[in-house]
Amino acid sequence: MIAAPIATSDKCHRCGSKLAYEGRPCHLCLSPAGFELSDGRVEKVEGVERASTVRLPKFAQPKLIRGKNIRKPRGQRAIEVAKTIGRWTWNSIGIAVVVHALALVIALFFGEHVRDVVDYVQRVDVREEIAAAPVAAEQPDEIEVPDFEPLDDEMIMPDQVIEDPDILAGDPEYEAPPEHDVYAPLPQVAPPNPAPPSHNPFRRPDAGKGLGGGQPSSATNPPAGSGLFRNRNGESKAAAIQSHGGGSDTENAVNLGLAYLARTQDHNGSWDPNDGYRGRRPNWATSDNGYRGALTALCTLPFLAAGNSPDSGPYKKNVERAINWLMSQQTSDGCVAYKNATQMYTHTVATLALCEAYGMSGDEEIGNSAERAVRFLERTQGNGGGWDYNGYITGTGSGIERNDLSISGWGALAFKSAKAVGIKVNEKNWKSLSDLYDRHSLTNGETYYADRATGSISGTRKGIGMVGVGLTSRTVLDSERFEKRNYAAERLLLKKLPSWKDLKEPNESSENPNFNSFYGWYYGTLGVFLLNEGRGPAWEQWNDAIKKELLANQDLKGSRKGAWEAVDTWIGPLMGDFYSTALSVLCLEVYYRYNTVHRPDSETGPVTERRARPQPRNLPEVERDEPEHPVNGVVIDGVELDLDKAGHRSKYLRLLSRRDGLNSLPTLIKHLSDESTSVRSTALMEIGKLKATDAVSKVKAMLDDPDDQAIKLTVIDTLGTIGERSVYPSLVRLLSDPENSVQVAAQSALRKLANGKDFGINKRAWEDWFSRNP
Repeated sequence: MIAAPIATSDKCHRCGSKLAYEGRPCHLCLSPAGFELSDGRVEKVEGVERASTVRLPKFAQPKLIRGKNIRKPRGQRAIEVAKTIGRWTWNSIGIAVVVHALALVIALFFGEHVRDVVDYVQRVDVREEIAAAPVAAEQPDEIEVPDFEPLDDEMIMPDQVIEDPDILAGDPEYEAPPEHDVYAPLPQVAPPNPAPPSHNPFRRPDAGKGLGGGQPSSATNPPAGSGLFRNRNGESKAAAIQSHGGGSDTENAVNLGLAYLARTQDHNGSWDPNDGYRGRRPNWATSDNGYRGALTALCTLPFLAAGNSPDSGPYKKNVERAINWLMSQQTSDGCVAYKNATQMYTHTVATLALCEAYGMSGDEEIGNSAERAVRFLERTQGNGGGWDYNGYITGTGSGIERNDLSISGWGALAFKSAKAVGIKVNEKNWKSLSDLYDRHSLTNGETYYADRATGSISGTRKGIGMVGVGLTSRTVLDSERFEKRNYAAERLLLKKLPSWKDLKEPNESSENPNFNSFYGWYYGTLGVFLLNEGRGPAWEQWNDAIKKELLANQDLKGSRKGAWEAVDTWIGPLMGDFYSTALSVLCLEVYYRYNTVHRPDSETGPVTERRARPQPRNLPEVERDEPEHPVNGVVIDGVELDLDKAGHRSKYLRLLSRRDGLNSLPTLIKHLSDESTSVRSTALMEIGKLKATDAVSKVKAMLDDPDDQAIKLTVIDTLGTIGERSVYPSLVRLLSDPENSVQVAAQSALRKLANGKDFGINKRAWEDWFSRNP
């Protein structure tokens, strides 16, 4: 047999339509265009032919049957009906079997309650059958109402309002409650009452040099790390907001952002990165694309910063679910991460979240998990002092050591929080990390991305994003050691203030991407805040810029109300709106997230003792050494300070100025020549607060001193705060300074001298006004 194409006509032999290609089935009726011939007769048709029962469109019907109703013979139709009945019979039996099997499974699942229900129904039936006819009771003269005492915890009166902002967490239709107060409700963190584990009867070692330095406390004392986190709740939160430049606008934005993150949280406590994309997901975004762990830890931090913990706060359920999910991901070696390309990014951020959650709650289970995570960080730290994308001891690391300073920035924050809540960090690990930033931080304030290339990305790649990472890490690790480079980094950041427009600039290449990102904004905000302790002209300039951009670009309606769109072209496409929203909220929580005076070189408060755990009788008591008094120590307002430390000298000047007022001026003027830039900056700000006109000449001379260029903005601000108008020529001259930050500081100082008058950078207008108003 052979296949013979129809070549005698270009029309379909069945419907008469023109064929698009010879030898192909008809595109209308699918009639085949080829036949198998046997002895000159058509034996078999090749191709897919329409069934004869299918009614074609009228224009596609053959001429002989067009418009006619062609039916099969009655006998064939009867046979088809019989077959249909048979199929339905067998199908019905199959459906019945499936239904009974499903009922059996349900009965087995609820088996322990089935017998009770059956017995109860039978008893009710029997009682109904034997029950006598009801007899009408006599109507009493007065209706006696029993005096029931209602239970307060079981009654809900109509005028009561139940508010639980995270009860519908994960529901995409959930809307945050309306804001009425000037500030968001300030939740109080309840004192913890942890049950001590039996396997560890000893107390953790003292971490006297950590931020906050406090040991985890008992139920009658403040929570662990309360020194570092004390501004997250209560009146101190409101005071910190007002003192450091926040307001009701920033808190309202924070509330909206937290509500968005709460309602997009999965029921298991994590955040799915794929839910954060707008519109169509990227082609590579499959499963959780490896970022679920890192993103979950990142989204947990804003809730903790707002004063929520696993056992207190309006979002305590969200925090509890998130922390439980992170702990469920922790393996026996302490790692809280998938062993994939983002392992150490996930683990460092997760360690930070666990340490803060422990500090907010004092829960021992969280504390043990956090300590194991810190130990994993210590073991996986490279000889160069940092971490790469993979941990070395897990078998997932590369053969050649690489130290990534971006990942190591999260490691520095994790170490810092661990020490703050009483988890000991090996000093060798701390110093090794500090040395890493010493080697790869330039004198102009820039920080290298890594000490070794990865793929096509050079290790010496640097940009404005890494400037903030380096500034924050160096301030946390050793602010006095890196003082000059930190102030240089601050000047770089002030030259590149946050701009929403800059986020959308395209990436040129992997070697030179658009470093303007939410990631860079987060580290820049935290670094400038910690360096200046949330005050001064440099912080004011940065804070004004970050507030302006974030408040103007938050989504205020729709399903993503409260979110910030991840418009940055470098990291945004990888992480989505959850990443941009979490970091934006953290930027607006910076005013109270950390207590500014609790830094490694300025910790002076007493160490809060942990509650003594019940110890076995055969174990000796743990003895603590008496603290040593500093050689160059001084006690002021009950606080012992070591004046050999720059941080302690700064605190001494603040306490002295508050106690003695203008009588402290000689000491403040003396410290304007201190070797530490931060101490000179503190002395300037205290002189400005006192409006000490006797110090004007000394302060004015610092404008041209090369050693004081790092704090030039503070010098300018102090001249304006003192209020002596004779210095206006020096300030007017600075309106032509090539650095925009200096021009802005000079304008601000002139406005203070002119009681609010503002002539911008118009020198002649300023000079004319001051000549008429000496």
